[in-house]
Amino acid sequence: MIEQLRAAWQKLRARKWLSLAFDAAVLLAVFFAIHAWQTRELPVDELAPATQLAVLEAAGSPGERQAVVVSGKAGIVYFFAPWCGVCRASIGNLDGLVKGGQVAWGTVVALDYADVDEVRDFIDRTGVSLPVLLGDAQTAANWSVRAFPTYYVIDASGRIDSRSVGYSTWFGMWARGWLAR
Repeated sequence: MIEQLRAAWQKLRARKWLSLAFDAAVLLAVFFAIHAWQTRELPVDELAPATQLAVLEAAGSPGERQAVVVSGKAGIVYFFAPWCGVCRASIGNLDGLVKGGQVAWGTVVALDYADVDEVRDFIDRTGVSLPVLLGDAQTAANWSVRAFPTYYVIDASGRIDSRSVGYSTWFGMWARGWLAR
């Protein structure tokens, strides 16, 4: 029995394209399993929580309050922590999508920070030009954020169309935003 399995495995590995297809299928299965596990408790296909938060002003202090979700067009709400390296690496993807017009709107929400100066420093280092809102533990609970970055794609009617945790490429964010239109 073991010899038959070994022979079948060697036969599979001897065929370059079949071997490559098998490896790609395994990688995709692992990727989707991890994504499903990471997002298992995040809401989807329900109205986004009504949230009003203070806007981070240029001086680093909280300013007027603004809604997290912009209704009428699909967009992305991105939750980050200023200490998060993955957030630092991926937040520019959303900023570029909004600047380029591929996504109608984007909002970034700071969570798990010591003070507004820490958030300001993060924004200055990353060069993000999107509105930055200052969230808190209640915001994280309302949106079920338990890891960073977490982002939600909101459709034109204000419903959560999709969600993701961790790094996302420019293309990944664009594709989710495009599908939500």
